[in-house]
Amino acid sequence: MSNAIRSSSRSRRTIPFRRKAWSQLFGSLLREAREERGRSVEEAAEAAGMSTSEWEAVEAGQVPETWEKVRRMADGLGIDRSWIVPLVLFCREAWD
Repeated sequence: MSNAIRSSSRSRRTIPFRRKAWSQLFGSLLREAREERGRSVEEAAEAAGMSTSEWEAVEAGQVPETWEKVRRMADGLGIDRSWIVPLVLFCREAWD
């Protein structure tokens, strides 16, 4: 097998891994922000207009489907959007 083919198939296999890694990073940073503010998952979810299971899924590594949901989560935690935007940009591969 040529190097070009090997390289191409390797990069296709790493995309799901990279997406998962970035989404887990986003979720763990969000969890840390929630815990720093002394909020339970239930309190944070309610403040963001989400179900507890939706919030837990994001903290576990499922990326929010929309920018609106990210904004609601930030607002629910009282996080300034100037903090959440760079976080989303940093973890942008989670949405790719």
